[in-house]
Amino acid sequence: MNFLLYTTTYGKSGSIQLNRPGFWVPALLGACALLLGAAGAGYLLAEPASGLSASTTGSDGVQWQAALNEQKQELVQARDAAQDQLNALAVRLGQMQAQMLRVEALGQRLAEEAKLDKSEFDFDQLPARGGPAEPVAEEQMGGVDFMRALDDLALQLDDRARQLEVLEQVVSRRQLKHAMSPAGRPIRKGWLSSYFGKRTDPFNGRQEMHKGIDFAGQMGSDVLATAAGVVTWAGKRYGYGRLVEINHGDGISTRYGHCEKILVKVGQKVKQGERIGLMGSSGRSTGPHVHYEVLKDGRQINPAKYVRVGRQSAG
Repeated sequence: MNFLLYTTTYGKSGSIQLNRPGFWVPALLGACALLLGAAGAGYLLAEPASGLSASTTGSDGVQWQAALNEQKQELVQARDAAQDQLNALAVRLGQMQAQMLRVEALGQRLAEEAKLDKSEFDFDQLPARGGPAEPVAEEQMGGVDFMRALDDLALQLDDRARQLEVLEQVVSRRQLKHAMSPAGRPIRKGWLSSYFGKRTDPFNGRQEMHKGIDFAGQMGSDVLATAAGVVTWAGKRYGYGRLVEINHGDGISTRYGHCEKILVKVGQKVKQGERIGLMGSSGRSTGPHVHYEVLKDGRQINPAKYVRVGRQSAG
């Protein structure tokens, strides 16, 4: 048997003569065995390599996916936590702003009631501050420290508000007491025509006790309340003519006699300086004037000191 072999190595063809069975059968079987062995070895070498690569690649992918999901979850949690903190800060800031408005309102009202200098206590401007700068080590403030600082500031604002309220009550009581204490003259224009004490009676010429002060003026001019209070009498009374009597509390009351006309009613509340009548000469009188009395626990006392206090306050 002849086999033709072609090769491109030398550009020629050749032949092998296999005439003897003893020669070509074992050779052919050997060649087949070599081919099969090579193919099997290649398959075995290729299969583990490809299997290891797929396994490794799949494991890495799962790990990377798990890490990515975990990071996404942490990011969502961090974002939610940051939003919660911002919401808490917004609520806290709103509360502190309300407290600050309350403190400012109290301060402004107190400054007005106490008649403080507006240029000194101007709540619309920041307080004046300054001084040389001293470098300090920078420290980062954490969230917990920041919230604690806000809580401390809120407590300080509450404390200042309570202090202002107490101070306002004290000032209000003083002002109320001052407003309800007779001060000044019961007229706008006029003059003092008779003092408190013994004098010669203008009608009979005898020495008698004059238990008030007379202020003369123009007929029909204003008669003013010298303190805040409640009207307890508004009508005619013997000797006084048309009389207005006002109770100011604490056992103090005032009387305004000889009015031409009464402008208030019993039970009416009046303020200091409010018009309560018009000057006249009703009753036991020689001319237009106001007979002014101050009573303490129902007894007439000298009004002179109250008149002087009003003049000093006006000055």
